[in-house]
Amino acid sequence: MKELLKVVRILFAIDVGIVMFCYLEDNMKWFLNTQVAFFSVSFIVLGSFVGYSNLVRKNLEEGNVGEDILKKYEDPYNMDDEEDEIKYKKVEKKLKWYEALFVSFKGGLNLLRISGYAFLIIGFIWLNKIEMFDYLSFLFGVSVVPVAALIYLYSTKKIKE
Repeated sequence: MKELLKVVRILFAIDVGIVMFCYLEDNMKWFLNTQVAFFSVSFIVLGSFVGYSNLVRKNLEEGNVGEDILKKYEDPYNMDDEEDEIKYKKVEKKLKWYEALFVSFKGGLNLLRISGYAFLIIGFIWLNKIEMFDYLSFLFGVSVVPVAALIYLYSTKKIKE
C-alpha cells in the first residue's frame, strides 16, 4: 500500500505541473485534453495496480506461492533421472475457453480500471462533440502516466541496487 501512495503522490505532482503549464500558456484546449487523458489513464493504471495486488495477496493467503508453476517447467518427463526410459505420460486438465477467460481476467476486473476506460471513451466523445479535441495534447496526457511509472520503477530499482 505504501507503493500505491507513492505513485499517487507522483501522479498528483505531475498533474499540478501539467495544470500550471496550461495555465501559463493560457490554453484551454490543452488543459481539457490533457486532464481527460491523464485522469482516465491514471484510473486505469491504479485500477490495474490494485486489482493485481489483490490477486497476488489472495493467492499468497491461499498458499499458492508459485510452486505449481515451477513444477510445470522442471523436467516433466523425468529425462534427467533415467536416460533410457522416457515416460510420455502427461496429464493436463484442459480449461474450457470461458474458464480460462475468467482466470485471466480475475486480476484485471476492477471497478476503478473499468471506470477509467469508460471515462477515457466518454471524455474522447465529449471533447469531439464540443470541438475541443486535440490529438497531440491528448496523446501527451495519455503518455505521461506510463512514462512516469517507468521512471519511478527504474529509480526505485537503482536505489535498491
